[in-house]
Amino acid sequence: MKPAVGDPPPAHLAPDRPGWSRGWLAGAVILGSALLALAATRWVPPLRTADESLGDRLIAAAAPAQPQHPAIALVLFGEDSFAGLACRSPVDRGMLADIIGLLAAAGVRAIGIDVLFDQPTLPALDERLRRAMLNAAVPVVAITALDRTPLTERQRRFLDGFIEGMPRGHANLAKDRLDAAVRWHVPFGDDGTPSLPVQLARLAGVPGVPAQPFRIDWHGRPDGSTAPFAIYPAEAVAVLPKSWLSGRMVLVGTALAGIDQHRTPLSPAGASTPGVEIEAHVLAQLLDGRSDPRLPFAGEAALALLMAAVGVAVALAGLPLWLLAAAGLLVPAAAWTGAMALLAAGGPLVPLVAPALAWGAGLAAMTVQMSLRERADRRVMMQLFANHVSQPVAEEIWRERATFMAGNRPRPQQLTATVLFSDIEGFTTICEALEPEPLIRWLEGYLDAMVRIVTAHDGVVLRFVGDAILAVFGAPVARTTQTEIDADAGRAVGCALEMGRELAALNRRWQAEGLPRVGIRVGVHTGPLVAGSLGGLRHSEYSLLGDTANTAARLEAYGKMVDERTSRHCRIIVGDPTWQAVQSALQGRCTALPVGEVALKGKVKAVRIWLLIDDENTDGRG
Repeated sequence: MKPAVGDPPPAHLAPDRPGWSRGWLAGAVILGSALLALAATRWVPPLRTADESLGDRLIAAAAPAQPQHPAIALVLFGEDSFAGLACRSPVDRGMLADIIGLLAAAGVRAIGIDVLFDQPTLPALDERLRRAMLNAAVPVVAITALDRTPLTERQRRFLDGFIEGMPRGHANLAKDRLDAAVRWHVPFGDDGTPSLPVQLARLAGVPGVPAQPFRIDWHGRPDGSTAPFAIYPAEAVAVLPKSWLSGRMVLVGTALAGIDQHRTPLSPAGASTPGVEIEAHVLAQLLDGRSDPRLPFAGEAALALLMAAVGVAVALAGLPLWLLAAAGLLVPAAAWTGAMALLAAGGPLVPLVAPALAWGAGLAAMTVQMSLRERADRRVMMQLFANHVSQPVAEEIWRERATFMAGNRPRPQQLTATVLFSDIEGFTTICEALEPEPLIRWLEGYLDAMVRIVTAHDGVVLRFVGDAILAVFGAPVARTTQTEIDADAGRAVGCALEMGRELAALNRRWQAEGLPRVGIRVGVHTGPLVAGSLGGLRHSEYSLLGDTANTAARLEAYGKMVDERTSRHCRIIVGDPTWQAVQSALQGRCTALPVGEVALKGKVKAVRIWLLIDDENTDGRG
């Protein structure tokens, strides 16, 4: 029984659920792209540097504005501070002693001296400073040098003796080995010595100081021209209102060009940040209890997976090349914009290099895979259909390949189509009469002419069986409406009529060449059939299975029993479904004579069949 047009196919012939094989592949590409991107940004030096540098740019461009930190102030020795002094280095220790006294009198909370006392000056001044630090009314923290600090034995002995009995902390800065930028802080040296900010934080009663190195969360500026901390020149401390200093933790250091200057994320192009200000940022972070500003690794990994998934999805969308190129630029740009907006709103710093790499890797890998699959599909289809299709049909097959291809081969499907089977009358006698070379040349000319007619009518030539031709109209792209099925039947009948007309011209040419003239029989039948690829890896064919294909072949064979002809050189026998589909459309071009209800070989039920009469070419019929 013929299935209704549009009914779903039987379960055993239903198309594969979309996406299982492609879904597994897409998942593997997503996971692989994300893992590769995350590993590359950590182990490939240029990419790691790019990742850190891009984060620096985000901090510099989008760090949210913050008021000056209320608990920290800096007292700096700058160029003006040394204008009236005889020596720039070491810093005048008498002046330092005076500053400590003034700060203590102002009621500061604690003082950190970011000046290394590794060599003597005038003994009286050295002793005066040492006593001022030891006897101050507030805690005074001096800096020491860790073992890796390049000091001579004499310098180290003097330093240890000078700061003996004082709270101390190291001022060694952790610099990235690739670009020498300061982004991390080491709270404790190998010998357990705390850093200057950690020692000050302890004195302030901050609990739970981190024991492991941590990334610095830089304190923002109120505006582009205001420093993140109150900064006072050393020479102005004596005249400052005490209220400006009272209750604050004060760091004392230098701000001289070329001395203790370091590259940080806050540094504009060509500028640097004084070491004492870096210590202030770390102290502020500890006092405020702020943690690593960067998105945790789990979040970065999730973002990399998401970006890889987006890249794979864009590739699977099958966009044109120019749209893929535009997406390749626009998506990272959108990610950059989003990261800036998130940071400016007080959110975490989102690392962008790994997600961008994951996006690009996912997009590229899936695009390449789809290209390879497309080439494989095209190769399979070209092998299956042997190029014997018209350009419109070839384009339709390629455009609709997703509806019938699965795993690089056509999936079995049930459809309704029209099958045409043609054969040469008396071909065996002709083979006996001709030598091999002229036989093959003659047969090639015949087949070439017939194939051109089939393809011109949008049919698909599936195979040759000697002189026989098997063609189908309405496959491999399944028709979805009765109108489309009827149109295929009309094209098949028109093709059969044109084959008979072409044979008249071929016979005239062959007669002139001394070659035999022939006639052909054509069987055409419309109905349901199963279509799919049969065979293995080495050889496969697109095959038609079922009663419709068999009936077309039996109709062609039954033409031997019919005396009347369609035209002088052709008999076309069609099944009743085909004639019912085309009779109104072909009115005036052909008519049909009922042959009757016949029992075809291999069929139990009788089939009603018709002999077509070519009304445009009736000379010599019979």
